[in-house]
Amino acid sequence: MSNDPRHLDARSLGRRRFLTTIGAAGAVAALGTPAVGRAQAREVKVGYLLPVTGPLAFEAQLALNGLQLAVDEINGAGGIKSLGGARITLLPGDTQNKVELGNSEAARLIDQGATALIGPFSSLVAFSVRQVTEKNKTPFLLLATVADNVLEGGLRYTFRMQPNGRAMATLTMGNMIEMAKNGGVTIKRVAIMHEDGNFGTTMGNHVEAFAGKMGYEVVQRVPYNLRSPDFTAELSKVKAARPDLLVISGYYGDSKLIAETASKLRIGVNALVGLANAAYSNPKFIAENRDLTDLLFDGNYWHNPQSARARAVFEAYQKRFNSTMSNHGVQGYQVVFVLKDALERAASTDREKVRDAIAKTNLADHILTQDAIRFDDAGENVNATPALLQVQGGKPVVVGPARFQEAKPVFPVPKWKG
Repeated sequence: MSNDPRHLDARSLGRRRFLTTIGAAGAVAALGTPAVGRAQAREVKVGYLLPVTGPLAFEAQLALNGLQLAVDEINGAGGIKSLGGARITLLPGDTQNKVELGNSEAARLIDQGATALIGPFSSLVAFSVRQVTEKNKTPFLLLATVADNVLEGGLRYTFRMQPNGRAMATLTMGNMIEMAKNGGVTIKRVAIMHEDGNFGTTMGNHVEAFAGKMGYEVVQRVPYNLRSPDFTAELSKVKAARPDLLVISGYYGDSKLIAETASKLRIGVNALVGLANAAYSNPKFIAENRDLTDLLFDGNYWHNPQSARARAVFEAYQKRFNSTMSNHGVQGYQVVFVLKDALERAASTDREKVRDAIAKTNLADHILTQDAIRFDDAGENVNATPALLQVQGGKPVVVGPARFQEAKPVFPVPKWKG
């Protein structure tokens, strides 16, 4: 049959015109899809587990600020490009630093469709929550959790960007010993105070185990409850042991009280050294306690002070929250970009595909004091490195490792020697 319109009857011609009109409308609709579809691009749900109420609420809020800053930056720059501009949506979960609540909140967020979970700050809670995420085959990016055993047991879905307990303790103590040698001072006697949970106990174990290799003796080890209202008795024991260093692994409130009490007792050490400490490099603690915090040391995760991007992030944080970004904010910010990088490469919100992408991470574009972020088979970041910080001029500055150094350390610290 001829397709010449002259040979078509009126019904056939009308039908062809109708189909042509529909085709044109379809083309217009297709052209219009970006305006509608992209504006309504599907979201990527990411659950966070943090103790936003309870004894660790202050620290948790700092981490949450970092998470939110990163999410807003990513969404503002067009979302996840490989997913058509999908925006990240944070689903909130409050653990109150309780194991049972952490488990139930994790299960709830997974049921709500979270592609991945971030958190939960406390090593004790993380150790339990990992069982929920492994069972549900959901990627779990640890935030501020340092206890080594959290990644033991052949896990597949749990990853840690920051240094674990072993790296944090051994590298910090190694940096302190090396710094002392360079200054002509010998460190032979060390005391450690640590909170008695999974986090603090892990740090205490490493400081004690590392002693023989580095040639110092642990003369006092004092576990304590982070809710303790007074540390006079514990610090009196420490003072009587005459250590060269007092190392403290704790959270914000307890570490603050320990420093205040040590000052009143004229503790008699070469330095107070935080170890993954939540207070001793915290801008709020420093701003409110200038005399007390001057020349405190802290071995902690940190940003690269020589990075232009890190400086821009700090400026954005200051503008957004009217405060200086802390180490917990840095970790919250960076862990979101680890997930963003994985989502771009996975081009999917499928949990298994995202998990596989995280496992293959090789992220050099970051703001941390380390080489590229890469995970080993256990989920540990093989290049994770703590910085050695000292409060100088009212702010924490990097005094080690040398490649990131901003200033020379002051050691011994006269006021603590007393």
